[in-house]
Amino acid sequence: MSGTAYIALGGNLGNVEQTMRQAIGRLRESENVDVVNCSGLYCTSPIGTQAGDNFLNAVACVQTSLSPEELLSLCQEIENKLGRVREIHWGPRHIDLDLIAYDDLIIHSAALSLPHPACWYRRFVLDPMTEIAPEWLHPQRKTTVVELLTRLLNRPLILDLSCCDSTFIASTVNMLKTAFTSQELSIVTGNEKDNSEQPTWKILEQTMPQWESSEIVSRMKLTHLSAPTEQALIDMIRSAIDAPQRLADFE
Repeated sequence: MSGTAYIALGGNLGNVEQTMRQAIGRLRESENVDVVNCSGLYCTSPIGTQAGDNFLNAVACVQTSLSPEELLSLCQEIENKLGRVREIHWGPRHIDLDLIAYDDLIIHSAALSLPHPACWYRRFVLDPMTEIAPEWLHPQRKTTVVELLTRLLNRPLILDLSCCDSTFIASTVNMLKTAFTSQELSIVTGNEKDNSEQPTWKILEQTMPQWESSEIVSRMKLTHLSAPTEQALIDMIRSAIDAPQRLADFE
């Protein structure tokens, strides 16, 4: 078996650029992995209340004879050798190697989800991946990386909450208006006239239809968030709105 995989690299502790170069070097040292390409180095805002300082991010493309599970294991082994400590979810870290995609495989297991569940909206993944693989097609959303990124560039980003519980809508609208400006985010609740533009996301309750259909509007079930909370929704939107800054060529 041989396949093409995409690995997102990031970190915000210590000399991150050096650590990321070491991670790429260790991937190259594996006889089963060939690093084909790597994006530039991006500076991104921290996501989450405990994330710490700004992150550096990049995405690498590799050819490998390893299975997805074996490649994930290799990435975790490299993380551990380079000082990764898993204490706080979305917390500060020396290095992070996330397996984003492997060919067009769709995998949902206890150990691995492919494509990465959040890769379709996180700018710190989409921006560098667009640089090296703009035409990679998300196998579930049937949309290329560059198309996914383009959907996030309109301002304000439009969030449709009209399918949610009225109590959730009331509290969430106030919270979102505090977290984001009207230039960043526009909220549709169903109580106002139809917005003239397509919403970027339609937020769905657990019992609603599947999050993606033939429409251009992306669905997001609350249960697809890392935790179905208001803060998780803020973090998701922030990771889609904040534009990474390209610093330099990485390789």
